Amino acid sequence: MAALLAGGIVMATGCAPATRTTPPIRVAAPRISTTQIPLPPAEADGLAQFHEWPKACDLLTADDMKAVLPQITKVAESPQGQSIKIMNLAGGDGDAPDTSCEIKFWVAGTEKKRLSRPDILRVEDIAVGDSATVKDNYDSLAHAKPKATGDLGALECVLDRDNYYCRMSNIAFSVSAGSTLYIASFVGQPKQTEARVYWVKTVMPDFVRSVASKLPRG
Repeated sequence: MAALLAGGIVMATGCAPATRTTPPIRVAAPRISTTQIPLPPAEADGLAQFHEWPKACDLLTADDMKAVLPQITKVAESPQGQSIKIMNLAGGDGDAPDTSCEIKFWVAGTEKKRLSRPDILRVEDIAVGDSATVKDNYDSLAHAKPKATGDLGALECVLDRDNYYCRMSNIAFSVSAGSTLYIASFVGQPKQTEARVYWVKTVMPDFVRSVASKLPRG
């Protein structure tokens, strides 16, 4: 049975943090899709062909982002490929085009300010294939990590610091935060809760729900 290990996520921007000047940002509701992206069939090794995996930028679009954060004024999506390590008898690496998407976004017109920096989300396909292979690959990332609370629309999810790893029957995916949050605060954020904690624990789950709604559950 094939197993899959996606590459590590490196989110450092290499820039000094900009001054946080955003107003409190309102959080609305996730955009729940009424249609689902069809998934390709698995090959003999348990994985679907890499070029047939869903395009990661289709899993979380600008409209999906703006549904959760209506004060977003600019979104820039960058599709990227991944080099996937295939752990089977043949071994080797495989190129999975457009299976990672870096999403940069600005809220409340902050892109117009000098030295402004975007906030970042990243969506990645982890594995696409038969249910056993997908679960094996999901488990390799999710092992011993705390289960994410609430119904995120997937069969199961875990939260590893600021990375959500989730599994449907035939696809596993991740939604991850950038290393820095430039949003200063959110409407409804408790005073004792830092903005980044609120972002990871309260806001990001809505993006996970939006992605999960586009994928067959099982």
